[in-house]
Parts: sequence; C-alpha cells; structure tokens
Amino acid sequence: GSIENNLKSHQLAFNHKFATSWLLTTESSFSNNESVSENFATKNFNIDTFRFNPKLSYLLNNNTRFDVFYQLTNKDNTINAQETLSQKKYGLSFAYANQQKVALNGEFNVFSNTFDGLANTPVSYQMLEGLQPGTNFTWSLLAQKKLTKFLDLNLNYFGRKTETSKTIHTGTIQLKAYF
Repeated sequence: GSIENNLKSHQLAFNHKFATSWLLTTESSFSNNESVSENFATKNFNIDTFRFNPKLSYLLNNNTRFDVFYQLTNKDNTINAQETLSQKKYGLSFAYANQQKVALNGEFNVFSNTFDGLANTPVSYQMLEGLQPGTNFTWSLLAQKKLTKFLDLNLNYFGRKTETSKTIHTGTIQLKAYF
C-alpha cells in the first residue's frame, strides 16, 4: 500500500546583538505534519505543532560562544486517539573553533514531556521525537580536527537518559580522506 506524508511549516526568526558580546535569538513556528497509510491505520496522524525557542548567547571572542536556551513545544494529533504533548526543553551549549582547524561543540538538554496518549505507538514516537514521557536528558560532544590538507578526523559522542531507562552512550569516529 501507499504512504503519503505532508509537512507545512511557517517560521519566524529574530536575531539581535547587543552590548558587543551578547546575541538574543528567538524562533517560533507553526507546522502541520500529516501521514496517511493505506494499510496501517495506527500510523495515520495529523499533528499540529507550535514551537517557541528563545536563546541567549555570550560571544567570548570570534572563536568561542556559550548559549543558554529554552524551548516550548505543543503538539496535538487531530485524528484517531487525539494525542497531545506539552514539552519544555532547557539547555546549555558551547562552540569553539580556532585557526589550527580544530572545532569543539557540546550541548546538554533537559526535556520535560507531558504526554497524553499511549506511549509506544508510531504516533507517540513521531510526537515525542524518540524521547519518552516524563523527564529526559540528552548530551552531545563533537570534536573535529583537520589533520592534513587531505585528511579530517571527526569524533562524535551522544548520551541520553530517561526516568525509566539506563544511560545510553553512542559514539562514532570518522576519518575523511579527500582525493
């Protein structure tokens, strides 16, 4: 059978730099994500989403930035079980890059998910974006180094923890050769 997906999104972004070292960024969006499956009715959804995300950044210098941010997300499935999600996300991040072609990025997030509906369905997975109802923690670290003119090294580490699961650690190493 067929599966049809439609995504419509309207976004507004605003950036304002003040006091030479501070940057205020706000983003908001309204979107609709629809999926219609011919053979699997449990995979059908029509999710209306509102998202508001303010972020305050401190620009230490041209190479280093520290961020603190908040994100409010509300999602409503308008068909079938009519699941709802109210999500609050708090986070910290940093970015560093220097002239020797080294870059470091890190992020730590706390998600507070209030979900009304069954938690282990395709629709809940879509709405929760792989997270679980309740409190979730995620963190990541990315290190990049240009070794030679033709060789780059990337190290990625991701971690996550929910109220009911053990900590999950994931990492990747990538060596890129340009020829």
